[in-house]
Amino acid sequence: MRHTLAAVATCLLSACVPHEIKTTVAGIQVSETVMGMYEAFQQRNLEKVGTYMTEDSTCYNATTSQLLVGRKAVLDHFGAILAMHKPGDKWESAIEGMDVVQSGDVAFAKYRVRTSQGGDHTLAAVTHVFRKVDDRWLAVHLHRSWNMDHK
Repeated sequence: MRHTLAAVATCLLSACVPHEIKTTVAGIQVSETVMGMYEAFQQRNLEKVGTYMTEDSTCYNATTSQLLVGRKAVLDHFGAILAMHKPGDKWESAIEGMDVVQSGDVAFAKYRVRTSQGGDHTLAAVTHVFRKVDDRWLAVHLHRSWNMDHK
């Protein structure tokens, strides 16, 4: 948890400095990590999703307004989301407008996720914090705000 708070604080402080990171190695690697996590989620492969996360990962549960702490709690939450998807319902999701900011071994990505399921359409503004561990960018924190857009 101590590492998570430090990573979040570093990202918030570094957000004050403008960065164009979309084509840097770190920006590409973080983008690939995000896409890998979403692909594994859509395949309902929570074990693979977990490989993109630190053990002390956190996620804000917008439904209950709770901070979920630890990889297992976050994966359980993701499993509950997947359980709400009805068999046969068409489910589509697209990531757009990703911007990555990096400072040392910490980075954050902000992007939008458009989701369509069973005729319902939603837009989520996402902030995803990462820490570089053994040459891999791993998710430290995920926050989604539904039906909102980044300012």
